Amino acid sequence: MSFVKILVPVAGAGRDRFALATAVAAAKPFGAHVVALFVHADPREVVPYGELPLSPDIVQDLIDTAADLEKAASKAARSTLATLAAEAGIRIVGAPQKTDAVTVSYEEVNGHLSRALDREALLCDLVVFPPIRETDDPEIQDGFVRALTKLERPVLLSAEKPPERIGRKVAVGWDGSVACAHALMSALPYLEKAEAIEILTVEETPHNGRGAESVAAYLALHGLSCSQRLLARGERSVAEVLLETAADDGCDLLVAGGYGHSRLMESIFGGVTEHIVSHPKIPVFMMH
Repeated sequence: MSFVKILVPVAGAGRDRFALATAVAAAKPFGAHVVALFVHADPREVVPYGELPLSPDIVQDLIDTAADLEKAASKAARSTLATLAAEAGIRIVGAPQKTDAVTVSYEEVNGHLSRALDREALLCDLVVFPPIRETDDPEIQDGFVRALTKLERPVLLSAEKPPERIGRKVAVGWDGSVACAHALMSALPYLEKAEAIEILTVEETPHNGRGAESVAAYLALHGLSCSQRLLARGERSVAEVLLETAADDGCDLLVAGGYGHSRLMESIFGGVTEHIVSHPKIPVFMMH
């Protein structure tokens, strides 16, 4: 098993660098190709519609300004990719291609991010996002949730200080849920290359009778060994315990299930996924 094509939505913002650097680190174990995807919104959508019509001149000014901002954002995204590629000694190519080393390419499409992901992520092994926060554009929030839940693609969340390489020491957050099982199996390409694997279970977390011992037995069938830890929760959330423990143990990747319950319930009650996606201290590999 291998990851050969990794998709990274970019927006011309500062956090593009975090996501792109994380994608490059994630590509290194496999010599994978990284696609930076910029989605151009329709400038006409910035025109507000209300009871009082706007003059044609004002409408055109709004459209022109939006178009200029889109061009500037695209230029910034290209520049970030070029700078990162030069620093890492990675070749920029016109289209995805298989080589012995990591390559990157830049792609532009028109529309909305969530719809663009419907097309572009279907034939990608992994989609990389920056940390997702409540104040972010709804487009990036919806794109993340759509990729994870509707398209059922593995998602990798970047930290603000990406490691040079991902997958040397991997922590697996386990609660026995279907989402955790999907994440574990989807992350096998990384687990097979890892120098150390640690199964983390938080006290008082239901596991449906499938505890860390079952995970260890399953991994053993793949020829993989792992350690197991039962973590005290205390006053912290499950997400805080997993993230802090994995980071303190020197792990460079945390594997976790995404939206094990309904997203609405997690959004209202502060579920594990909601905390992890906004506070990743290390890259987090997620699967629904």
